Amino acid sequence: SFRFDGSSDFGKDKKFAPFWSAGLGINIHNYEFMKQQGVLSTLKLRASYGATGKVNFPPYVAKTTYKVLTEEWYRTGFGALLKALGNPALSWEKTKTFDAGFQLGFMHDRLFITGSWYHKKTTGLITTVAIPTSSGFNDYYDNMGNVLNKGIELDVKYEIVRCQDWNFSVYGNMSHNKNEILAISEALKRYNDRVNQYYQRNSNLKSSSEILTKYEEGGSNTAKYGMKSLGIDPANGKEMFLKKDGTITYTWSGDEMVIIGDTEPDAQGSFGFNVRYKNLSLFASFMYKFGGDAYNSTLVTKVENAKIYEENVDKRVLKQRWQKPGDNAKYKDIRNQDGYTKPTSRFMQKDNELSLNSITLGYDLDSKFLRKYKFGLVRFE
Repeated sequence: SFRFDGSSDFGKDKKFAPFWSAGLGINIHNYEFMKQQGVLSTLKLRASYGATGKVNFPPYVAKTTYKVLTEEWYRTGFGALLKALGNPALSWEKTKTFDAGFQLGFMHDRLFITGSWYHKKTTGLITTVAIPTSSGFNDYYDNMGNVLNKGIELDVKYEIVRCQDWNFSVYGNMSHNKNEILAISEALKRYNDRVNQYYQRNSNLKSSSEILTKYEEGGSNTAKYGMKSLGIDPANGKEMFLKKDGTITYTWSGDEMVIIGDTEPDAQGSFGFNVRYKNLSLFASFMYKFGGDAYNSTLVTKVENAKIYEENVDKRVLKQRWQKPGDNAKYKDIRNQDGYTKPTSRFMQKDNELSLNSITLGYDLDSKFLRKYKFGLVRFE
């Protein structure tokens, strides 16, 4: 396929872009040599490659717009104010994708397995760029860099029991994605520098405890940045940090921030089962994810940075904070009230989750009874 798309949302010289794709699949199970065996009922291989474009921002961000002041008349006519700062060079966000997969069916497709591997490279990633408020605006949109996503997806369905009165089947799926920033623009590098400076300027403000997003080549869009922690020093109750050069320090610095975790899970998906006995059915599905990281900001604000002289506090403030030399504590000196804990790997935790997504019990009225009254299906759930 080939298409040539245009959008007025882009800059005046970047409105149009060509996109194309091609794919190939082969149903091996249809060949004569496969029909002579009784194990595989479906065997399909496929692959595709193509490019797509994306418009994922509000209209008119590529255009600088003005508000005309019709209430006042000046010697030269009506006045105007700058209302929105546009970027006429804004161009398409393009993604080139290679995808390969298979389909396997056993026992007349009672057991069906689908798998795929993908490689997606996005160029001209569109995102907002923070700019000095002295310009009259907070940010604008620009093409900021290149990002790579690659991963696998797996889907399994198995009809364990299939007869007149009984049906019992299970299913499960899993996906794994790896995100990597390949290149960033100079504007985004300057943004990272402003993040570092923000922590230095606001070291005694509560907001300095929050993790701000950074973008670095080799990292990912979901990476969390902070200083690598070596824990609380039993001798003095201060946190020890590991600098990029391998030395140890008690001083937190924005320039020494590294990746301390990633919210992208190693794998996520769902699984469940469906049971039917005559007209009665039961369906349940579960969601899961594991391997990702989360920053436990509650421990930062309610335990380590708790205002012990002003508020009621968590009991861990008294039991798990450092109080005297020799204490092997999780949290810094209880007398330390002169600042806020800045982003540190000490509060990164694994974010694993298993949840019951839905459960449904249903009953279908007898079909013979329904046909008498011109109904096709009546179900109670």
